[in-house]
Amino acid sequence: MTISFAVAQIRPHSTKRQHQTEHEPVRITGRTLVPLDPGRPSLAQLPDDVVLLVLAFVEDSDLLKIASLGSALYEQARHVQNHTVHINLDQRNQAWSRLDVLRSNLLLPTVRVLEVSGSSNIDQERGEEDEILSCLANMLPSMTGLRDLHWHIPTPIRIDWQWRMPAPIPRALLNHVPTQTRLHTSVAAMNEPHERVHAFLGQLVDNHNLFSLSVHIAFLDEDTCRATMSTLKQVLLSCPRLARIPMLYVGPPVCRVHGVVDGPAPGAPYCGLGLSGGERPPALEELGLSYYPWGREPTAALLAISSIYCTGYPEKGNEVQYWVETFDWSRLRRLNCIPSNLALEIAPKLTALKEIILGDLYWDKTELTAFLEQIPTALELLSIPSWSYIGDKHGAISQHGATLRKLAIHSSEPWKADSLMTNTDLVTLCNGLPHLEELTLDIARDKARNAWPYSTLDIIASFRCLRSIQLWFELWFELGTEGPELPTPHLTVSAARQLFAYLRERNKNIRRLELCSGTLKKWTFTRDPSWASQNSIRLLCEVSSRDIDAAYGFVRVTCPDFSTKMNAELGHLSSKETREGRRGVAEDAKRLLLEVALDGPLTYDEWTAWNKLTCERLEARKKVQQPEEPQLLPKSVFKRLVSSVLKCI
Repeated sequence: MTISFAVAQIRPHSTKRQHQTEHEPVRITGRTLVPLDPGRPSLAQLPDDVVLLVLAFVEDSDLLKIASLGSALYEQARHVQNHTVHINLDQRNQAWSRLDVLRSNLLLPTVRVLEVSGSSNIDQERGEEDEILSCLANMLPSMTGLRDLHWHIPTPIRIDWQWRMPAPIPRALLNHVPTQTRLHTSVAAMNEPHERVHAFLGQLVDNHNLFSLSVHIAFLDEDTCRATMSTLKQVLLSCPRLARIPMLYVGPPVCRVHGVVDGPAPGAPYCGLGLSGGERPPALEELGLSYYPWGREPTAALLAISSIYCTGYPEKGNEVQYWVETFDWSRLRRLNCIPSNLALEIAPKLTALKEIILGDLYWDKTELTAFLEQIPTALELLSIPSWSYIGDKHGAISQHGATLRKLAIHSSEPWKADSLMTNTDLVTLCNGLPHLEELTLDIARDKARNAWPYSTLDIIASFRCLRSIQLWFELWFELGTEGPELPTPHLTVSAARQLFAYLRERNKNIRRLELCSGTLKKWTFTRDPSWASQNSIRLLCEVSSRDIDAAYGFVRVTCPDFSTKMNAELGHLSSKETREGRRGVAEDAKRLLLEVALDGPLTYDEWTAWNKLTCERLEARKKVQQPEEPQLLPKSVFKRLVSSVLKCI
C-alpha cells in the first residue's frame, strides 16, 4: 500500500481558532481494485466514473459500509458523499468542521452542489465579514466541479411583529463564484425603504452565474416599489443565464398587524416591471406568479374612474397581453402559481411544459380543466389543491396518462365536501394513469365503521407502477373546548406500520408511504403555536434492508421532522407494549410531538393542561437560575446591634 501524507497549510480562521491545534488527517491513497475471481463480473472491472455513478444510487447508510471494504472504495465513496455539501451558518462548529474535511482531504473538486443556509443576521451593511463565508469564498475557485450554488437564507418570517429578511450574498462571496456555476438565490423586502434589496439587486446586474431568482417585494408606497422594480428589471434583462423565477410576489404585505390586508388606493400609480418596446427576459424554464400589479394603458376612461396601476404604465393595452405576445414561452417546463387569465392565454404556446404546481387557486372551477385541455404537451407532474376543480371531467387529467408520473391533490384543512376524491373517481384515474409512480391525496377515514378507508386503499394499491404515496388525514384543527371529538383511528407509528403492510400486501412495488395528519404551520394571532401545529404529525414508512428492522418485516418508520437521535428513540419506544399514563407529560414541543407519534393527538383539554404545565416548569426554571439576593437584617435588629456597639465604646 502506498501511503502519502497530504498535509494542507493550516490557516487561522479567526482569533479564537488561532489558539486551537488543528490536526490534519493522514490521507491514504486507494489501491487498485482486484477481482477475487477474474472469470466472474466484478465491480473492480468497471471504470472509475462508472463505479462513481453506481455509488451515487446507494443509500447513505450502505455507502458507509462500502467505504469500509477497502481503500479504493473508501476513496470513491468519499467523493460521492461530498457531491452535495450543506453549510448551515447557524451551526458554526459543524460548518467549520465540514469545510476543514473538504480542504484537508482534497475533496473540493468533488463538490457538485453547495447549499448555504442559516439565519438572516449576516450584517453586510456594517461591513462585518462572516469568517465562515470568507473561508468559503477562498475555497470556491478550488471547487472546479461545482455545478449549483444555492443560497438558502430563509424567506421572510415575522418574529415579535418584526420582519426578518433573507440575507443577500456578500459581494466577496459573489465575486468568487466559478464561471460555470449556476447561482440560485432570492430577494425579499417587507419593510420600506428597500435599500438592502436595491444594493443586492445592483450586484446581480450583468451577473453571468444567476440561474434562479425568487422575488418577494411587499410595499405600501408605490413610488418605493417602482424604484425597486426598476432595478429588478435591469437584472432580468441583463443576466443571460437566468432561466428560473420560481416565485414572483409584488404586492401588499401578506399579513398586517391588525389582520387586514391593505390594498392599493384608488388611482394608485403603476409599480410593476414596466417592460416595453419588445423588452423581455431570457426564455424561462420555470415561472411562478403569486401576486403582481398588472398595468393598463392610462386611457381617459380609466383615469376618470381612478383605476389603479394605469398612471405611469408605458405600453399600449394591458400588461398581461404584452407578456403573452412578447415573452418566449417555448422553453417553459415548470409552471407554479399563476393567474388564470395569463395561464389561459399562454396555454397553446407552452410546447415544452412538463410540470404544473398550483397552490391555493383563485380560479373558476371550469378554468383549470380548460387550461389542462389546451396544453399541447403531455405532463409528467401535476399538483392541484382540490378535486373540486376537476369534478367529473376526468379527461383533463387522463389525457396526460401516457407520461404523467406524479400527481398531487392536496390542500390545508378544513376540507369541503367536494374537495375529496370519491372511490369512483379514483378508479377512473387508475384506469387512465397506467404509469403513475407517485401519488399525494387528501383522504377521509371510514366514519361509518370508525376505521381506516380500506376500500380506498385497495384502489390506491391497484395503481400498478406506484412506488411512493403520501396520504393526508384530517385532524380537525378548528377544535374548541366544546368542539367535536377527534377523528379516529389516530395516526400513530403502529397504525403507520399496519397501513404500509396492508398496501405492500397488494402491491410490492410500493416502497415508500408518508402519512400526514393536520397542518404543521398553523399559528395563532399572537404567533404562539396552535393546538393544530403541536398535534400534527408526519410519519414516513420505507422498505429497509437493515437487520435492526427485521423484527418489523424490514420496514422503517420515522418522522421527517425528528433528528436522527429522536427517530432512534421513536423506534425504541414504539416497541414497548404499553404506554399508559404517559399523556401530556412532555418537557417541550418536540417531546410532545414524540407523544403524538406514539399515542395520537391530545384533546384540546389535555393540550391546554400541558401548556399550563409547561409554563409552570419554565417559571420554576427561571427562579432556580436567578441568583438569590442577599437577605438584609431587619431594621429593629440592626438598631439593637448598633446600640450594643456604641455601649461597648
